[in-house]
Amino acid sequence: MHGIGRREFLGMSGLGGLAFAFPCAGLGFEPLPPLRLRRVNLAVGAERPFRILHVSDSHIARIDSRDGEALYAFAKTRSRIGRELGEYYLDEAVHHARSAGLKIVHTGDFVDFMSEANLEYAARRFRTDDFLACVGNHEYWLGADKKEVEEYKVPTIPRLKDVWNGVPVSVAKMNGVSFFVFDNAFKTVTEEIVTRFEETVKDGLPIVMVCHVPLWAEGCGIRAQHVCGAPGDAGRETFSSAFVERVRHEPLVRAVLAGHLHGRCDFDFSPTARECVANALFNGEAAEVCLS
Repeated sequence: MHGIGRREFLGMSGLGGLAFAFPCAGLGFEPLPPLRLRRVNLAVGAERPFRILHVSDSHIARIDSRDGEALYAFAKTRSRIGRELGEYYLDEAVHHARSAGLKIVHTGDFVDFMSEANLEYAARRFRTDDFLACVGNHEYWLGADKKEVEEYKVPTIPRLKDVWNGVPVSVAKMNGVSFFVFDNAFKTVTEEIVTRFEETVKDGLPIVMVCHVPLWAEGCGIRAQHVCGAPGDAGRETFSSAFVERVRHEPLVRAVLAGHLHGRCDFDFSPTARECVANALFNGEAAEVCLS
């Protein structure tokens, strides 16, 4: 049998018309919009002005067969609207931070759920790039049985401690400013966090609070169920509300960086501090913050 050419093959297979009707140039996709950068200025009392890149809620959703059928099935139920863009925009944010020499401050929900693949990816990112990252509520999600109470965190904490900052609390100092990184992922805090805060105050340096869930402030316009420390909310512990009130009345606290809301929100947290809530990174937005 004689060989046939490409044109004859396409004709025999019924693809010839398609090949001419839909040339390769028409198979491309629209390019994704670039990362939107907004600029924020915060006067915090730094030794010298410096910049960071504030991002939040990338919701990386990697999973493989190591996690078992139950978690694999749960992963498939997660919303796809926007979340597949989290990894793309994380790459964009890292590229910008590298180019500008900025530390990235990620305020939680780096991943959408806890899986082996997500944990490995986070560890590699944090090890390779200059991140300061607190945990969010999704860092603790193990599947469809998620419960947002402190006891639910227990089996996951050992896996997070060596990767994320502030599990439950840590302090990083930059240019004479203490970045107080802590876990309020379920809108509550622990005694260890309160004790460490008082120790940090004794250092006498300006403090920037770094957490996932926004801290309550009167008149901030956020509903009580979405913040940590809202007074009179039956779903919150009095202990956590008292801590937020303590933070609001501490003059050394000069800023709060948070996320969780999947939308931008800035407001006066106290007479000395501005609270900046980052939009979700999967929405294509990051904030370049200048601290002076």
